[in-house]
Amino acid sequence: MTGSPRVVVRGEAVAEVSPDAAELVVTVEVRDRRREKALDQLAVRQQELTALLVPHRGVLGTVSTDAVSVHPESDGTRVTGQVASAVTRVQLDDVAAAGELAVAVAALPDTSLYGPLWRLSRDHPVHQRVRTEAVADAIARANAYAAALGCRLTGLVEVRDPGTGSGGGGGAMRAMAFSAAPALELAPAPQEVRGSVEVTFTMSEPDQEVFQR
Repeated sequence: MTGSPRVVVRGEAVAEVSPDAAELVVTVEVRDRRREKALDQLAVRQQELTALLVPHRGVLGTVSTDAVSVHPESDGTRVTGQVASAVTRVQLDDVAAAGELAVAVAALPDTSLYGPLWRLSRDHPVHQRVRTEAVADAIARANAYAAALGCRLTGLVEVRDPGTGSGGGGGAMRAMAFSAAPALELAPAPQEVRGSVEVTFTMSEPDQEVFQR
């Protein structure tokens, strides 16, 4: 047998923390018999949304337009009008402001709202924490395997990062869909963050008595 024995383990860690960011998905949709008129109305509604967001710019992150759509509407036999719509994503860096802004946005005419979608920012310290804990878990697992074989760990060969992500696809995002209300109290859903790492160690030669038990 050539080379030192090796042990390959996967270390894992899970943490649950409160979100520090949120996202609102705002859809504006207008109808008119004429395409040009529908587009003009859509532009007005988008300007109203922009004006509403301006006083909140201190808590906003990125504001981006996902899509703009214009298509004919029919009753099955003939075109009855034109539908124009736009989808805007509003990122919030302040979770506490999500409720107030959501209510204000939902009150706009021809507007529907989905959110808040709770998120964790990329620089949240929990991401580093679960990576560190995953490495510690890998070392503990490797030591346990080595001890069971009468070995000891002698070196590190490789550390492979399968990726650290939030559970449930994009931060265990949970959302509320609602219409406007005089007041809205939100309870941000805790976010589950998982970390994993694959580590390869070298070991000393096993105790041959282990195989004779």
